[in-house]
Amino acid sequence: MAIITISHDSFSHGQEIADKVAQRLGYECIGPEVIQEACEAFNLPQKALKRALHDSPRVLERFLSKKERYIAMFRAAFFERMRHDNVVYHGLAGHVFLAGVPHVFKVRIITHLDDRVREEMRREGITDPGEARRLIERRDAERKGWTRYLYDRDNHDPELYDIYLNLQGIGVDQAVEIIVNAMKISTNGHMPVMRKMLADRALEAKVEARLLEIFPDVQVQVREGEVFARINASIVQEDMVARKARGAVSDIEGVKAVRVGVAPSNYVPF
Repeated sequence: MAIITISHDSFSHGQEIADKVAQRLGYECIGPEVIQEACEAFNLPQKALKRALHDSPRVLERFLSKKERYIAMFRAAFFERMRHDNVVYHGLAGHVFLAGVPHVFKVRIITHLDDRVREEMRREGITDPGEARRLIERRDAERKGWTRYLYDRDNHDPELYDIYLNLQGIGVDQAVEIIVNAMKISTNGHMPVMRKMLADRALEAKVEARLLEIFPDVQVQVREGEVFARINASIVQEDMVARKARGAVSDIEGVKAVRVGVAPSNYVPF
């Protein structure tokens, strides 16, 4: 079992490379369809989920919208897919969600902006290079802002990846060859640890999504089915908050125990 994440900017051949790597290795190739799977699993409107995942963060948005809950639902669907054997993922934030998980090979693909402009013009039928450039730069800023807002990381940070490939010096097929060959020597034999971590993170996201329906500020960690939830709420209602939180998540499959800590807040949910 192994996972390859291919992070890339728009119109930089990331999906093409992911498809070819998956074909060479006999892996499943997964991308934006995880959004549809999250919508089906949680009965979400696809348009709303896409906005939560792609729009630039706004000041205080986490307190004014369902953005955090939608992202938790996406993460739940994402980790369920990653639990499958042998995956190449080229969708949103795989390198961030899977940080620290063993047996994951994280790749970053970059290419020159002018090449991306030409590719967008070709694919989208845009005739004005300036318009294509503006669209790309806006999309890049949104992606960068999203990663910075949620994880305080720059998605171009080389430390997030195992290998960084610049297509200026190599072609798509050469990039595929490099990834396939690197994958053959990158396996590290930590399959049981990987499976446990993916199961815990999938459960973590499900619990977080459920709790965010009730409380506006929640942090969740899961270790082998044991849930540790930190909730910002009124400290005078600590017992009530804890009971309500445990009751909300106890029926989620895989939850073995729930421990709730309440941090002081002016928020009163009842």
